[in-house]
Amino acid sequence: MRSKKQSVMAKNTLQALYMRNENCRDRKPHILALLTSHLIGMDPGFSYLKKLTMEDITLRMAAEEEMLTQFPLEDLVSLTGNDDWISVSMINDQFLDHFDEILLPILSFSLIADLLNLNEKRPLVQIILMGLLKGKRVTALKAGGDPFSQYWKLKGMDKGPDLLKRKLNQQMAELKVLGIRLIDFNDSADFAVHQKKTVISEETVRFAYLNNLDLLTVPKGAIITPLAKDTAKELKIEIILH
Repeated sequence: MRSKKQSVMAKNTLQALYMRNENCRDRKPHILALLTSHLIGMDPGFSYLKKLTMEDITLRMAAEEEMLTQFPLEDLVSLTGNDDWISVSMINDQFLDHFDEILLPILSFSLIADLLNLNEKRPLVQIILMGLLKGKRVTALKAGGDPFSQYWKLKGMDKGPDLLKRKLNQQMAELKVLGIRLIDFNDSADFAVHQKKTVISEETVRFAYLNNLDLLTVPKGAIITPLAKDTAKELKIEIILH
């Protein structure tokens, strides 16, 4: 008997084909979920991702290599209810342009520290920083980093020294300053598309010229100022929308 279980990857692929063929401007928000592991467990993150399969969004998943050594991919598919997974190594500058938001369902101690230290050597942090710099909204489920979360009490890990709790709490505040939105498990994520238009100015074109570029690739929907077009023509730089 054919399984009636719905494939998220198939649903997302069909949605993408429909949007392309219909040339429709209105589309579902595209969310990229980045997963890492946590010493207190990953249950809140997994449960939240499972809830999101009911939302009217396109959700794709990627996990750090270290996490994939703990959980075979088939286990992660079962735990999250989502079979649309990609490799972290596939996520580059252009690939990220197809997403409206980055979701961090598991906020581990090391991920928080590396984000605050702007450690772009860690692939996951590099993707998040690139997203922030591109104006993408980054949302994190705060249970893993909030020492006053009920989840910590349930795990019996709320008895640490006050100094440690204050430091962790301060780090959460610093994440907000970086532009990362923190939400609780029961919060509605509100994944409505909030796209910021990229503006290509004369300065952008001249910067490309100074760096010996004769081709400038910009995202579709970018605003190219008249002066930028004139400057590109003058400097023989081709502007391509992708």
